[in-house]
Amino acid sequence: MKSFETYDLYLSSALKINGFRLIDLRKDEKGRGIFVFEDRPDRPHLVKDYFSGELTGSLKAFSNAWADLKSLVNEIEMETNHEQKNLIFLLSIR
Repeated sequence: MKSFETYDLYLSSALKINGFRLIDLRKDEKGRGIFVFEDRPDRPHLVKDYFSGELTGSLKAFSNAWADLKSLVNEIEMETNHEQKNLIFLLSIR
């Protein structure tokens, strides 16, 4: 299975409302979220339409997808902050 990765929350929202399946959300070395979607042959055309402003769809669906994905990103950021605090605490007691 091929995948497509992006940091772009807005593009990810557009992909989600167009039926792309989110298969993973992971963080990079800086703690930023990387959205990983199952790729499809029509993805390059959809991305082109998105960036050219020609992609259409429900604003309500887009807003809901954005909120859902942003919540996932917030979870990753909270995990990163928690891990950093734990590391600082462990280093301080040595």
